Amino acid sequence: MKITTLFFGEIEVQDSDIVTFTQGVPGFEELTQFTLVQPADSAPFSYFQSVQEGGLAFLVTDPFLFFKDYELNIPEAVQTELKIEKPEDVLVWSVVTVNDDFTKITLNLLAPIIWNVQEQSAKQIILHDSEYNVKHEIVLSEVGEPTQVEG
Repeated sequence: MKITTLFFGEIEVQDSDIVTFTQGVPGFEELTQFTLVQPADSAPFSYFQSVQEGGLAFLVTDPFLFFKDYELNIPEAVQTELKIEKPEDVLVWSVVTVNDDFTKITLNLLAPIIWNVQEQSAKQIILHDSEYNVKHEIVLSEVGEPTQVEG
């Protein structure tokens, strides 16, 4: 199917590329179908583009690229809901926020997106009793390698 998006124009989405968020995305519960868009010029960032609403896309990245010691435990109920059988079936994404002048980039480590790539199902969870928050600042070095900002 073809969808018209705000950021990417018209794109072709195969049914096999649709990721179903079992309960929608917080704040957008009615939107359950997304596709991952990975423009070559935006690495290490990608976009979860809504299939149902072309004007909605979330900038995401692999949090482990920026925070090597990032740890999370996926609750058993979420593992059951997403039909997770093996750790290698799971990808973890963090939503990225960029300020208006593009000088500050933060990752939401408190509410990662858990994606079972075998089932094409996902859920954004909140890590309760966690030291993480919704705005962990990062910077990109001059050679394009991600680094963490201390403090």
